[in-house]
Amino acid sequence: MSKDLTGMIVSILFVFAVILTSEILRKALRLGTEFTRKFVHIGVSHWWIAAMMLVDDMRYALIPPVLFVFLNYYSHKKELIKSMERQDKTDMGTVYFPISLIILILLTWKGGLLGADLRPFGAVGALVMGYGDGFAAIIGENFGKHEYFVFKNKKSLEGSMAMFVFSLIVSDALLGVLIGADMITLKLSFIVATLATVAEALTPFGMDNITVPVISAVTAHAFNLSYGGTLFSFAFMACIGFIISLFIAYAAYQKKSLTLDGSVGATFLGTVIYATSGFFGTAMMLLFFLSSSLLSHFKKGLKEKVVRQFEKTGRRDVFQVFANGGIGLIYSVMFYITKNAAFLMMMAISFAAANADTWATELGILNRENPISLRTFKRVEKGTSGAVSLPGTAAAFFGAMFIAIFAALGFKLAGFRMPGFSSFQGFILVTCGGFVGSLIDSILGATVQGVYYSDEIEGETEKSVYNGKPTVLVRGLRFVNNDIVNFLSIAISTAIFAKII
Repeated sequence: MSKDLTGMIVSILFVFAVILTSEILRKALRLGTEFTRKFVHIGVSHWWIAAMMLVDDMRYALIPPVLFVFLNYYSHKKELIKSMERQDKTDMGTVYFPISLIILILLTWKGGLLGADLRPFGAVGALVMGYGDGFAAIIGENFGKHEYFVFKNKKSLEGSMAMFVFSLIVSDALLGVLIGADMITLKLSFIVATLATVAEALTPFGMDNITVPVISAVTAHAFNLSYGGTLFSFAFMACIGFIISLFIAYAAYQKKSLTLDGSVGATFLGTVIYATSGFFGTAMMLLFFLSSSLLSHFKKGLKEKVVRQFEKTGRRDVFQVFANGGIGLIYSVMFYITKNAAFLMMMAISFAAANADTWATELGILNRENPISLRTFKRVEKGTSGAVSLPGTAAAFFGAMFIAIFAALGFKLAGFRMPGFSSFQGFILVTCGGFVGSLIDSILGATVQGVYYSDEIEGETEKSVYNGKPTVLVRGLRFVNNDIVNFLSIAISTAIFAKII
C-alpha cells in the first residue's frame, strides 16, 4: 500500500474518530448539539495537519473532503449524525466546510493553482476556520449580549471578538512555525485575523465556512510575499484603523449618535484615514466627532422646537458623515501619496471647519434672541438657514480653535515640518481656516441652499417633505441641501487656505 493511500485512510479515520467522540460526549454528558457541533468543527480542522504530514499527492488529499461533502449533506438531510447538526435546516455549514477544504487543497497543495507547496498557508485557513469560528459560536451563544444582524443571521460583538482573538492566536502559532516567531509574524497574523473576522461577520447562511478559510489562507500567503512593501504597511494600518473605528462607530450607534449606514460610513472613513495619516488624522476626526456628538445632546430638550426645521437632526447618516469628513479623507489620502505635511494642515482645517459649523449650530440655537439673516440682515426665527448670532459665531470660532490646538500639538509631537510655519502659526491658520469655513457655510445657507415652507409648522424648513407632506421651495436651489452646503463650505475654505500654506 502506497504512503499516500495509507495517509488518506488514516486521515479519514481521524475525522470519524472526532465525530464518534462527539456522539459519545453528546449521549454520555447530555451536551447540547451547538456544543458538539463546534467540537466537531474544531476537531475536524486538524485533519489538514494530519493530511499535510501524511499525503503528498493532491489527488489523494482531495478524496476525504469530497467524501465528507456527500456524507455531511446526507446527514444534514436525514440527521444521521445528530452531534453535528443544528435545527436550522437553511444552514449548510457542515457541507460548506469540506468544500472549503477542497478549494484550499486546489490552491495550496503541491501542484495546486498557486504553484508552490503552500500547505502551511492552507493550514492557517483550516484552523482559523476551526478555532476562530468555533469559539465565536460558543462564546457568542453563551455570553453574547451585544447582538447585531447580517441578512437576518444573528451575530454578537462578543462572538466576533472571540473570532478575532482565536484567529490571531492560531495564525501566529502556525506562521511562527512557518516563517519564524517575530513581529513580522504578529503583524501578518493581525491582518489575517481582522479579515477573517470581517468575513465571518458578513457572510450569511453558514457560507463563512467557505469564505473564512479561503480568505485567511490567501491573505496569509499574499501578505507574506509583500512584507516590507507599501501594500503590507497599508493593510496593517488599515486593520488597526478598522478595529478602532468599528468600536467607536458601534458605540455611537448604540448612543443614537449615528444611524446604521452612518456607522458603516464612519468605520470606512476612520479606516482609510488611519491607514493614510495615522494617529494625527484619526485624532482630528475623533475630536470633531466626539465634541460635536456631545454638543448635540447638550440641552437637547431646549432644542427640540428649533431642530424640527433642520433637514437632518440627531443621528448622523452616511451622507452627513462624508459631508463633514469627506474633504479630510481626500487630504489624508493626498498626504499618504505625497508625504507632504501641507496636506495634513489642510485636513486639520477641514475638520476645524466642520467642527466650527457644528458648534455654531448646536450652541447658537440656545441663544435667547433670534439670529440675523445674512440674506436680509433682519432677525429671523432660530434654525433659519444662513442666519447668525453673536453666541453662534463665538461658538464657531472656539470650535475651530479646539481642533487647531490639538492639530498644532499633533504636528509638534509627530515631528512634522512645515517650511516657513511655526506651531503657533499653524494653530492660527487652522483656527482661521475653520472659522472661515463656518462663515462660508452660513453664506451658502442664506443664498443657494434649498429652503421650503411647510403648512405643518407654518414656517420655513430645510426639509422638502415634512411628515410625509411635500413642502414648497421658497428660495435657493432644490438640489442643494445641508449636506452639500457642508461639503462645499469645507472644500472652499481649505482651497482658500491652500494658497497660503
